[in-house]
Amino acid sequence: MNQEELIYISRQFANMFGFPVRLYDKNELVFFCSTANLAVDPVSLCLDKILGKSEEVSYYIYDDAFYYGIVNCGEYKFVAGPVSELKLSDHEFKKLSFLLDIAGTDIPLFVTSMKSLTGIHLDTLIQSIILYNFSVNRTMYNISDIRISNSEQNNISSNIKEAEISDIGEKLFTNNLRSYEIENDMIKKVMNGDVEGLIDGATKIPSVSSGNLAPHLLRHTKNFFIKLETIISRTAIGAGLDVDEIFSIEEMYIRKCESLDNIDRIKNLQYHMVIDYADRVKKLKQYNGQNSKLINEISKYIRANISEPIKTSDIADYMGKSRGGLTTEFKKQTGMNLSDFIKLKKIQEAQELLYSTDKSLVMISDYLGFSSQSHFTRIFKEITGITPKEYRDSNHIGK
Repeated sequence: MNQEELIYISRQFANMFGFPVRLYDKNELVFFCSTANLAVDPVSLCLDKILGKSEEVSYYIYDDAFYYGIVNCGEYKFVAGPVSELKLSDHEFKKLSFLLDIAGTDIPLFVTSMKSLTGIHLDTLIQSIILYNFSVNRTMYNISDIRISNSEQNNISSNIKEAEISDIGEKLFTNNLRSYEIENDMIKKVMNGDVEGLIDGATKIPSVSSGNLAPHLLRHTKNFFIKLETIISRTAIGAGLDVDEIFSIEEMYIRKCESLDNIDRIKNLQYHMVIDYADRVKKLKQYNGQNSKLINEISKYIRANISEPIKTSDIADYMGKSRGGLTTEFKKQTGMNLSDFIKLKKIQEAQELLYSTDKSLVMISDYLGFSSQSHFTRIFKEITGITPKEYRDSNHIGK
């Protein structure tokens, strides 16, 4: 099938299903069509991985949120997506806009357009590219051919049989009991926001026995990190932290862990992660002792509008209260000025971005709605005691 015919079919596909589509010839883009108005194509964040796919029909998952369908036809590669079965928040779309360097004036339209691409199940995407593949390659697939590998299933069954345990033994029991005690100790300290206690007992964290989570040490270490991260994040939610915020932080830490290829760096990230959650709980207890509905609503508003220069009057209008009444009530409940709470939430977001991206300080400052980089640096140091650059340097463990 020639390029003109492939472009024709690709255009009809885009119009029929509403997915953005692209056609590459030897990895060079020759056609793009989208019913959604995208200021920047999100595929740029994972294009290398997608172009590396060699199967005739396959899919790629970006950031555990977006799906892309891929069909190879000779030297041509067809790519459909992104779509998502998740209902993502404005905050997540704005962060995606930031990663794509989209201009501020283009962000609202980009967010609206991206929202039109959500709510689509992976199986729907796969069914659509199976149809596309039949049109161009004349080969027939079922969803199970794409989603399930028989050889992988056989390997799983075989490995489970080989791993059957007949005798745990006294030593393993003792290690597991000690690990359970240490794990509970960590959970209690995170639940109480006991940062100092965790730092004092830092040497215990790496000594928790995780069992044999993988046959290779690097993968084993990553699996243990994910297991511990899940336990600690759920503990933080139990302590009252916002669920959406914690899930976002959890994803950031897991992505960071998966990007590392050095066990020492993963251990350092693990230590940082536990302390970070405990510190967030500590601040919550300091500023939100009653964990009231008022504080939760304010926190959600700030998170949803984190890239805007938020004023206390904006929140008062949103809450349907007078500015004076809201700030007085907030101060009474937390002992903290509302304006300082806004700064705290923005700096926490800045810490995430400094830790998980390579974006410049100027870009992060602009994204978070600060009037200038110097203003951002001053507020960051006021809250954390160090500058953004010092924070990034001290927490850099490799990309």
